[in-house]
Amino acid sequence: MSNASLSWAILGYTESQKAELAKALGKKLINVNEIMEKDRADDAWLDEDNLLHPGQKAADLLPVNCERYLEKFNLLHTVNTSIRYLSTGEIAKILLVAEICKKPEMLVLDRPFDGLDAKSRKELSQIIPELMKEDVCIVMFLNDGSVQAQNKKIARLPPKIGKDAEFSQEDLAILRNVNVKYGERLVLENVNWTVKRGEHWKITGPNGCGKTTLLSLISGDNPQSYANDITLFGKKRGSGETIWDIKKNIGIVSTLFHREYRVSATALETVVSGFHDTIGIYRNPTRMEIETANSWLELAGIKNNANKPFQTLPYGEQRLILILRAMVKHPLILILDEPCFGLEAQSRKLVLDFVEILAQNKNTAILFVSHNEEDFVKSIKNHLELR
Repeated sequence: MSNASLSWAILGYTESQKAELAKALGKKLINVNEIMEKDRADDAWLDEDNLLHPGQKAADLLPVNCERYLEKFNLLHTVNTSIRYLSTGEIAKILLVAEICKKPEMLVLDRPFDGLDAKSRKELSQIIPELMKEDVCIVMFLNDGSVQAQNKKIARLPPKIGKDAEFSQEDLAILRNVNVKYGERLVLENVNWTVKRGEHWKITGPNGCGKTTLLSLISGDNPQSYANDITLFGKKRGSGETIWDIKKNIGIVSTLFHREYRVSATALETVVSGFHDTIGIYRNPTRMEIETANSWLELAGIKNNANKPFQTLPYGEQRLILILRAMVKHPLILILDEPCFGLEAQSRKLVLDFVEILAQNKNTAILFVSHNEEDFVKSIKNHLELR
């Protein structure tokens, strides 16, 4: 009997069950976050002295003779690019290619389709049977859509505390003829876009087309915003506004932000930090902030972990907590860049319910990026497609 006949797709697992099974199989599950963490640890790239350090290139993650699969996944152009400038989907594909090219007897894939665009998902679906014919045993942990229906329906979210932001204009963000270039690579070209109060957008496009870059211009995290005509909350970038003037009106979840949230904090403190737009908390929270943060944790079914260190929790639970952090202040703009990446089926359903309720409030503008059509919510009516 060949190894290929022993291939499995595993559904309906928990994070701890997945880890135990992977350990029993003698395999370590590698994800995008761990690779980015290794890059950061290698040269302390967040240190001021290393801000321009190129860091790891995609080629550093790959064994030799990967051209066949790099071409299949349209990755040949990324090989000499720093992984800091690649999208989550591109890094996920690089990791897949790296594992495949090691020619293992057993290949364990953790939600391999997450973060991939439609073309890449189709390519992976074609590659898996090819590997099985080569006697590679495939074990895939997949999200089970049937589990989602078991979640209880969320009726309402914890209320907003404090005053609304002092901003009465209708246009929250205005981008005019925006261009962004990394080295010789043109990522965005002549982008014109206006986000209005309470207006919700789904943002789509293939891996590497600039979705994350676009959102980083709005969140204030991309220095190229100063070289472009961008107005946020009534103030043109570079006109004297501070980063905190921007952050106080924005909640954000992304793989990049997840990677940067590396302070010593509990799950509760992480959610509370959303009120102050900080990574960690640096002043005593109010009683109302603590109560509200606990209400969010309880609604998400993870209040029992409120006092556990954020860094010790499974990746998917960390992601869920960061989503609560982004939503806790009911911001004027909520940026959700692949928010369901790494989440189990029940958590995905929970997050989508949260987003739907927040969207119906019509005070928060939601900018939602996902490659999975099932992750979008019905109240997000507008569509921006990048090519």
